Amino acid sequence: MKEYGVKMKLLFVVHRYIPFPGGSEFYTAAMAEEALSRGHTVTVLTGEHCGDQNGIHVTSDTNILLQNWDLIIVHGFGPAVQNFILHNIKNIPNPVLYMIILPSEDIRAIKAMQDCDLIGYSTLDDINHIKKYGLYDKSVQIRHGIKFNDSIGSPGFKKKYNIPSDRKMFLSVGGYWPNKKHRELANLFINTNIENSILVTTGYDNRHDLMPLPVHNKVIPLMIEDKSDVINAISEADCYLMHSTEEGFGLVILESMLNKTPWISRNIAGAAMLKKYGFTYDNDQELINLLRNFDQLESESDLDESYDYVINNHLIKHTVDDIENAVKQIK
Repeated sequence: MKEYGVKMKLLFVVHRYIPFPGGSEFYTAAMAEEALSRGHTVTVLTGEHCGDQNGIHVTSDTNILLQNWDLIIVHGFGPAVQNFILHNIKNIPNPVLYMIILPSEDIRAIKAMQDCDLIGYSTLDDINHIKKYGLYDKSVQIRHGIKFNDSIGSPGFKKKYNIPSDRKMFLSVGGYWPNKKHRELANLFINTNIENSILVTTGYDNRHDLMPLPVHNKVIPLMIEDKSDVINAISEADCYLMHSTEEGFGLVILESMLNKTPWISRNIAGAAMLKKYGFTYDNDQELINLLRNFDQLESESDLDESYDYVINNHLIKHTVDDIENAVKQIK
C-alpha cells in the first residue's frame, strides 16, 4: 500500500462549478476548499465555470488529466465532462475514484465502475448497486457532508419575503427540476388543507416551467439564487419537505438537521439512511397522513440528537477524511 505524506494532488471533476448555483456545484466546491485548507494541491475540471474560485484552480482543459494526480474524483455519471473521464479511464495515467452519486444502469456507467480504481458510495442504493455487479471489494464510503458555517441560518427570511409569521411554514427547496416534484407537492398540500399553515418553495432555475403557481394563504413559490437565503429559510421553517423522486443524497436533509428543523421526505437516498432522525413515506397517502399529524410528530422529534449526528458524521471534513483514506487504499 502506497503511503502518503500530508500533501496530496487532487483533481475534482464536475459538470459545472460555483458561482453557478446547484447541489453538485456547492458540494464539489465544499470538498475542494476543505482539501485545499489541509494543504493539498487542488484543481477542478469542469465543463462550465467562471475561472478560479476561492484559491481553487478551475479549468476546462482535459489535458490536465495527463498530469500526475494522487486521485481524480469524478462526481457522478451523466454530464459530458464526467462521462468523458469515465469513458477514458484506461487511457488516464492516474487513479480514478468514481463517486456514484446516483446509481445508473447505463452500460457506460457499469463499465466505468469496472474500469475505475475505486467506487465511492454514500447511500444504501449505492451499496446495493455496487454489490449487484460484484464490485464491492473496490468500493469506499465517501460520506456526503456540509460546511458548518455555511449551513447555519439566521432569522429574517420570513420578513424579507413577506411570509406570514402567524402560519406554520412547510418548506421545499432546490431547482424546479422534474425530479423535485414541487408542483405535485404544492397540489397535494393544497388538497390536504392543513390548518394555519403555508407551503413555501424555492428554486434557482425554472427552465422546465415547473414552478408551482401561487395560491393565496396556501403556496408561495420563490426564485432564489442566494444560498444563504435558502439556509435562512430552512432555519425558520417549521418543517422541511423533500418530495423528490430521485436524489444523489439530499444534502438539504443534513442542513435541516443542523438547523434543528424537523423533516419529512420520500423514502429515498440519504433520507432512507437517516429516517431515525426524521419521517419518511413511500406514497402520497402516507405523506398526507404525516402532514395531518405533524404537530404530534414534531413533539416526538429529538432535534438535539439529529444535530449531534450531523456534527459527528456528515460535515464536509468527514467527506474529505474519507477521500484521504481512499487515496491511501490505492495500491
